[in-house]
Amino acid sequence: MRFVRDNHLQSSPLRKIEMTPNESHPIHEQLKEIFRQALHTSSPKERKRLRRKGLHLMMQAPKKCFWRGYAPLFDNDLLYLEASDKAWEYIEHKINGRIRGKGTAQEKAYDPDKGDASPLTLWNRRCKGIYKDLRQQEKESIHPNPKDPRTGEALDINAVEAEPESVPRLERVREELETDPTGVLKTTWVRKTPPPPITAQQVLLKLYDFASCGEKWTLSKLAKAFDMPAGSMNSIWERKLKPLLEEMGDRLRRQL
Repeated sequence: MRFVRDNHLQSSPLRKIEMTPNESHPIHEQLKEIFRQALHTSSPKERKRLRRKGLHLMMQAPKKCFWRGYAPLFDNDLLYLEASDKAWEYIEHKINGRIRGKGTAQEKAYDPDKGDASPLTLWNRRCKGIYKDLRQQEKESIHPNPKDPRTGEALDINAVEAEPESVPRLERVREELETDPTGVLKTTWVRKTPPPPITAQQVLLKLYDFASCGEKWTLSKLAKAFDMPAGSMNSIWERKLKPLLEEMGDRLRRQL
């Protein structure tokens, strides 16, 4: 579940001013207790219920508890959104004991009694690490081995002080979704029946609204917004919506 990336808009470095997540909020201990109960219950049904409850509570946590990226964009950064999405996948796997280690799947579910930090803290660490990796990959793909034209020596692009970007990072994406220059978004059906019919453009604009406001979006949340079964939305995402987003990203990059 990744949002489209525009390499041109990602290329400018950011001022590394960040908001430190609130590690003392009571929700950290609440989450630990819920997942502790899930780990020790003998009922698979109750374990599943508690894990869902914990993940739902975590998603509803105050924004100040999450690492939000760097100023001036914070969580309105497309790379941040991708890192956030991957961090949520990691947490879901960690809670359910589906983390891979040394090449093999290991049944090692999250356990606060064995030194595991709060799930929120784990999310913050994971998101920040993935974000840094994505930015480095972006820099290397756009400006491979940059050199000082005067000396011929390699430049440390991480040390270059950045100016705030004059164009909002998500503006190009919104414009592309609204204008639909190829017409494919308006003519790709997510659902024709029962009425009202739903187009890919409508669903992707709703996804944009979630993402641009810093809300945590999921396919289930999209399905609920359009009164669709979650399974149908999952299938349509893989078959239609995700490829359309990737095509749009490629088209934006070619235009720049």
